[in-house]
Parts: sequence; structure tokens; C-alpha cells
Amino acid sequence: MRHTFVRTAVIGTTIALAIPVWAQRGQGGGVGRAGGSVAGTAAGAVNSPVSQPGGKSGNSANHNDGNHGDGNNAANGGGGTSADVSLRVSQNVGLSTQLKPLLPAGTTLAGAATGFRNQGQFVAALHVAHNLNIPFDQLKAKMTGTNPVSLGKAIQELRPNLDDKTVKNNTKLADRQAERDLEQSESAGKPGGFVTRLASNTALASRLQTLLPPGSTLQNAAAGFKNEGQFIATLEAAKNLTLPFADLKDRVTAGQSLGQAIHALRPNLTEDASENAAIHAEEQAKVIRAGAPESALSKP
Repeated sequence: MRHTFVRTAVIGTTIALAIPVWAQRGQGGGVGRAGGSVAGTAAGAVNSPVSQPGGKSGNSANHNDGNHGDGNNAANGGGGTSADVSLRVSQNVGLSTQLKPLLPAGTTLAGAATGFRNQGQFVAALHVAHNLNIPFDQLKAKMTGTNPVSLGKAIQELRPNLDDKTVKNNTKLADRQAERDLEQSESAGKPGGFVTRLASNTALASRLQTLLPPGSTLQNAAAGFKNEGQFIATLEAAKNLTLPFADLKDRVTAGQSLGQAIHALRPNLTEDASENAAIHAEEQAKVIRAGAPESALSKP
């Protein structure tokens, strides 16, 4: 009788101790599954370079890959099948409009996106091909072939003359450009507050119209800039240095300073000369915003 009591007590204690463990395992499994679901949903819905399991930012992972070439950048992460990516890109009207100027001649947006893991990876690759004048099909083959590599590694292999710092900077820029494009595609048709103010200022809008590229509207040209000063200074710099406004805008709205963007597009100018050109354009922008006469805009 005594032995029976002891055995019963031991079994009861063992069960009591095991219950929290089982519960914890069950809870942990549930959390893990829920976390995976949320991450997958976020990646599928946004597909930006910053979405990645484990909580790491896409930009950070991309930059490390650019240096180490391990082929595990965030753009290679989740986001659905290649067919899903191609369909989402082609059906996103706002994103399609932004990306079409970057496509190689004769290439459709859906065809170009085929093979990429997510929209962020595809858009970043498009920008790198444009920024560094790398044939897009060669870059795509490196990133989506049988032995895919990261964006940074692909740049290194196709432009071996570039040093690690330049590769990292260009990977970072492309990440930011892709992130910006995806964000703007979500808010298409919703101009910023300063754009609305510019359009309502008839005199200023008329003056800026003379600086716009042919076929551009004030609203489209100003979209993406932080404020009217940055926008007008970029317009002035493009005019002063005969630079394509679209290329200058593409860099400035992705986070480069006006001086850095000028230097990237005019590498024959020193960094100091590029910075001085940016400062001059910013001064011109101030004069325009103040409503000063045209004579005040002449170079000193």
C-alpha cells in the first residue's frame, strides 16, 4: 500500500512538472508559426528590400553581401514565386510607370521581373544596371541563374574595376531607390503638401515650368522630393550642368545629397567642384522662391 502511494505521488509530480513544459512548447510553436506567417505576409504584401525573416533590414544584409558576396542578401529572401513577382510588378500601375524608363529596349516589365525573388530585388537590379551602365540581362543572369549571387557580388563580377567601397555605395543607393519606388507606388496620385502649394502659386509655377524637362508636369517632376527648395535646386543644377533631370532626381530623392549626385553623374568634376555647383543651385532656388527677378539668378 505504501509503495503504491509513493508511485502515485511520483507520477503526479512528474505530470505536474511536465505540463508547463508542454504548454511552453505549444505556445512557442504557436508563436513561431504566427511570426512566420506575419513575416511571410509582410514580404508578400510589400516586397521591399527591407522585408526579411529574422528582423534584419534588407539594406544591411545587402551591403554585407556586396562586400562578402555570400549570396544571401535580403532581396533574395521571401516574397513568393517568380511568377507572383512578375504578376505583381506588371499589375502595379504606379510602379510600372516609374520603372519603364529603366527597362532595356524591347523588354516588357513582366518579362524583366521574371526570375527574381521579390519586387525589391528586381527594382534594385534595374537601378544598378542604369546607374552603372551594366547590361540588365547580364546582371539578371548573375542574380537569378543556376548559382545566384547577391546584388553586390554581381556588381563585383561584372565591374571588377570597382573597389569594395564603390560597390557598397551603389548597392546601398539601389536599395534606397527600390524602397522609395515601392513606397511611392503605394501613394500614387497623392502629391505632397509642398507640390500642392507650388501648383497654387501661379507665378512660381509659371517660372518653374520653363525649367521642367519637355513633357513633364510640375506635379510629376516634384513628386518624391522632400521640399520645394530641394526640388528647385535639383532643377537648377540639371539646367546649369546640362544633366538629365530624371537621373539627378533619381539619386537625390533616394537620399544622396545634390553634390554627391552631381559628382556621380559628372565624375570629371571634383567633389569640391560638385559641391560648389550644388551650393550655387541651392542659392538660385532661394532666389526663385523669394520671387526675385531673373537677373538675380546669374552666376557670380
